[in-house]
Amino acid sequence: MNKFIFLTMLFIPFVITSCFSPVKTEPQSTYVLNTLPLPHVTPSYRKVALLVMRPEANSLYRTKQMAYTLMPYQIAYYAHNSWAERPSDMLQPLIVKTLQNTRHFYVVLTPASMGHYDYVLNTEIEEFLQNYTDYTHYPGVFYLTVRAQITNMATNKIIATQEFSVSEPIYQETPYAGVAAANTATKKLLRALADFCVRNVG
Repeated sequence: MNKFIFLTMLFIPFVITSCFSPVKTEPQSTYVLNTLPLPHVTPSYRKVALLVMRPEANSLYRTKQMAYTLMPYQIAYYAHNSWAERPSDMLQPLIVKTLQNTRHFYVVLTPASMGHYDYVLNTEIEEFLQNYTDYTHYPGVFYLTVRAQITNMATNKIIATQEFSVSEPIYQETPYAGVAAANTATKKLLRALADFCVRNVG
């Protein structure tokens, strides 16, 4: 009997320690968009100032959460993988830098550094999604759709509107592979958006 009590007393601290041990959780991974296209230099002799507004976004993508879909009509978000910033906050500085690299504009502004400007570029992110339901591109595709609009401030009229849709294969069914595809798609989008702005301004 005494032996039983002794063993029980030895076992109790182990049980208590086990109960209060920290639960291991999966670490959080955070990713960025930071890929720019090669500069496409198209100088202009006009001193045109362009204001780049912060992109608007579909309500599904107004978050740092990383969106994906495994079945039609369904959107989910990764629990342990996210963007460092909201897609619109990551995209705006990339748009500005890409347009600056064209050397087509006298100055490229944002609302935070606002001065005189001749044209305004508004954009909206309509889709920013890792899609694993498109079986023509196994295991998945990253879809990026952005609508762009340029306004001439002298006339206060919209002079150009275009929707850009880019799809990029995802080569593994992992969040990181989706991030790599997102960066490649963004680079293609930025090149097309820069060409659109150069073509319609100056």
